[in-house]
Amino acid sequence: MRTLLLLILAFIFFETPTIEKDKDRWKPYYSDVSPAKVANKWFLPFDVADRKKVSNIKIISIFGDHRDSYVKGHIHTAIDINPAKPKAALIAVYAMANGVVCSVHLGENQRTVIVKHTLQNGKTMFTTYKHLKEVYVSNGQQVEPNTKLARLFTKAESKKYGGDYHHLHLEIRKKFDDYGCASWLTFNNAQLNERFYNPQLFIKENVK
Repeated sequence: MRTLLLLILAFIFFETPTIEKDKDRWKPYYSDVSPAKVANKWFLPFDVADRKKVSNIKIISIFGDHRDSYVKGHIHTAIDINPAKPKAALIAVYAMANGVVCSVHLGENQRTVIVKHTLQNGKTMFTTYKHLKEVYVSNGQQVEPNTKLARLFTKAESKKYGGDYHHLHLEIRKKFDDYGCASWLTFNNAQLNERFYNPQLFIKENVK
């Protein structure tokens, strides 16, 4: 009987959170702002020799993989990338297109910036930049492709957290109704396809 009670209590108090249950916790970090300019040209998010040349980034981890980090069993909603040939030890992250910063949330090794974009057809989408050591923008700030958003961890700085965080976790989002928590609480393909584009395909189709 005692064992059963302990199992019930464990289920109640340690149940894995869901997007619907967790999203309101992140809403205060969101600003309902509109981009001043249309996102009509897309670029790689790094200062590389040619920000239109896809081979100037290297992909470390792909979209849709099952993960055991952060929340065990979630699906990777991004691609993890770095410059193929970094210009400097401190790697800066830039906005991929015209937009506005609508959320800066989380902290430490998960620090995240979200940029909201208006497309030429009037639709809205979002880009997510995660694993940022330093952030240089704030909510409501209009950005362009030459706007420096943040910088990544160095390998030495990443070691402090016991993981490999010296890369950019890049998401291309269809919507942001979860206020960020779907990044670690997406557990099936239906949830993945509801909110996220495959960044690798998006870059191939739009950064050219």
